[in-house]
Amino acid sequence: MKKLLLLVVTLLSASFMSAQTMKEIPVQKRFHTMSENGKYMITNDQAYVGIYNTETDEFDEYYDGMKTNYQVGMGNIVTNDGFLAGAVDGMPSVLDIKNKKWIPLGLKEGDLQYSMANGITPSRKYIVGIVGLKGIPFGKLKYKPVLWTLKDDGTYGEYEELPYPEKDFSGVTPKDILANCISEDGTVIAGQLMRQDNECLPIIYHKSQDGTWTYEVYDEGLCEPGLEFPEFPVEPIAPDLYEFMTEEEIAAYKEDSTAYADSLRQYNNHEIDKKPEYKPEKSYYASDEENNLFKEARDKYLEDMYAFSDQLKVFRTFYYEHVTPNFYAQNSVSLSANGKYYATTFNKNYKLGDAALFTVDNGFELHDFEDGNWAYTVTNDGDLFVSDNNSPFVYPAGSSECISLADWLKSKGENEAAEWLGTVDTRVAICNSNGRVISGFSGMGGSYRSWIIKLDETPTGITGIEQSGNSHVKAYDLQGRIVAEGEYNEVRNNLKRGIYIINGRKIVVK
Repeated sequence: MKKLLLLVVTLLSASFMSAQTMKEIPVQKRFHTMSENGKYMITNDQAYVGIYNTETDEFDEYYDGMKTNYQVGMGNIVTNDGFLAGAVDGMPSVLDIKNKKWIPLGLKEGDLQYSMANGITPSRKYIVGIVGLKGIPFGKLKYKPVLWTLKDDGTYGEYEELPYPEKDFSGVTPKDILANCISEDGTVIAGQLMRQDNECLPIIYHKSQDGTWTYEVYDEGLCEPGLEFPEFPVEPIAPDLYEFMTEEEIAAYKEDSTAYADSLRQYNNHEIDKKPEYKPEKSYYASDEENNLFKEARDKYLEDMYAFSDQLKVFRTFYYEHVTPNFYAQNSVSLSANGKYYATTFNKNYKLGDAALFTVDNGFELHDFEDGNWAYTVTNDGDLFVSDNNSPFVYPAGSSECISLADWLKSKGENEAAEWLGTVDTRVAICNSNGRVISGFSGMGGSYRSWIIKLDETPTGITGIEQSGNSHVKAYDLQGRIVAEGEYNEVRNNLKRGIYIINGRKIVVK
């Protein structure tokens, strides 16, 4: 029996080793996200996007000296088959990595072309992101959450606006509603409500069976329940002389302005010798009556601005006296692929940070670790990856005590990976949804070293271990040791997380 068990375990271990990958990335970049299978690793900087293929060692870069603004999203941005969510010059887009083609998702009339695709499902069916609105004054919503859906013809139609609260807990219109991540089945979206002063609160969306979306904002503990806030003022909009001019006057002004700009460019390029003397001014093209009306509107605007400033001071004084300075780091959002866990970083007294984990499959349930760490990713089982930006740690599911990444690997029986990890420097680590692909980096100031570990998937079966009877059983670990004995249900319910053999069958306890 023992020989048979050892043979099975030996063969199993051999199969594990054959498919495992543990290597440093030969590109000195900080890779902050990756596809679920670990094939694609993504790095980005200002107007720059880099994509590393861990299977072929190919490295593609998108950068043309700031002429084009290439960006990637803030959530689960890349699929196993190589599609990356982001934006090009503010147009939300998807990159077909294999064909090196950016596909615009499209905006509607009146949208601000500084928008973003943030999260994409593995099937590419759903993409979440944000869309900016033009000409929005202080005190109004500037970015709204949206969802693009893949059509049968392989293109994305017009986005669907997600619902959002008109006011936050203090009675103020949110500045932004950010949609960052989406679950693999497209039914859960994780994001943030950003207040006018850039303070962020978690928001979670759930899709109902009828296709409608509901949301919940977590704002507990920020102030006394039922507190009445002063009215938050809306910033007045400055008038423009265009509002009082005729179409003919505006057209003449624009024509002369274009001619002036062309002449000035030619002069600066030494194409002409004489610098243009006449610079068009709007007021020259408007009538006296129109200029007077504009002056009256501008004077009224200045009066309104003084009143606005006074009202804003009253609101903020009251706010800072009654609201705790505890909020969440902007864009620090990670959603488990199954949509059960929302990881983020808690800012307290405007200082980073404490890792925080929400269970969100049935409302918000917060676990504040109060550890001074930054939260990075969370697995489907609820294992939370955090870092103090010097070393990575993991909170095993249900635990309030973090352990080193190496010890976490050992707890999974991955001693070889844990030993290899000791040969590389690392400050931060992330993982995929089942915890079988882990990557990280070290360094700072533009000089980085990254690595990746790909472990085998959970074994599909172990046979050859027999037990007599089904009522009284023995549970073996993968080393052939008896770890529990007794009635089946009692043994099964009291096993810790791991892989066991009971009655010749593999049992996975999550």
